[in-house]
Amino acid sequence: MNMLHARLAIVEDEMIIASDICDMLQEFGYAVCEIATSYDEAVTLAKNEHPDLFILDINLHEEKTGIDLAMVLQSMSIPFIFVTSHADKQSIDFAKRTRPLGYLIKPFTQDDLYACIEVALGHQIGRPANNLFLPMGKNKKRVGMQEIYYVQANGNYVELKIGNQRVALRKNLKEFESKLPAGHPFVRVHKSFLVNRFHISSYAQIELKLTDGSHIPIGRTYLTEIKNLISAL
Repeated sequence: MNMLHARLAIVEDEMIIASDICDMLQEFGYAVCEIATSYDEAVTLAKNEHPDLFILDINLHEEKTGIDLAMVLQSMSIPFIFVTSHADKQSIDFAKRTRPLGYLIKPFTQDDLYACIEVALGHQIGRPANNLFLPMGKNKKRVGMQEIYYVQANGNYVELKIGNQRVALRKNLKEFESKLPAGHPFVRVHKSFLVNRFHISSYAQIELKLTDGSHIPIGRTYLTEIKNLISAL
């Protein structure tokens, strides 16, 4: 990863502080994806943009906190650092459980922020990418895993639903699944389907509905696992 080309996201509900952080990041040469001011905005940003690093306030002045958001980011394999005014042992202990790559106490200097970000991004060098290179036409195209809704077995092929497109690969589903990098977002819900967990919009006893409107059957042997997954999202 070229650190100065990293795409960063800010989660901060105080816009003056968020704007100051954004100005600092731009002075360093980082690309700022967006500023999210709430848990829901941040989850949407993570799913749609998949930034290289989140700068995350712990206290968001709502029921869902930065700790809750950190658990979601962790499940998506998106790294994050905390910026917070809380330096007490309890806050730090809660934060540690989410495995942040940094913990920065407010108020901090521009140099403090730069050092924390660079160390965090340095940890990402050599980690598996959140992208797949897929044959599309005569070339291979890089596709973010967050763009893939589901993967369906079809004989000796698998079909990937990517937006309004379907891309076929000459692999069986088990082979495709075995090649996915650690921390991938896919979950087996049926002998013929892998589903991107972050595109699940609703759940019933026999099927899942995805954010693109697709209805995916749930195999009986996967039902308990799916229930546990839904309760954790």
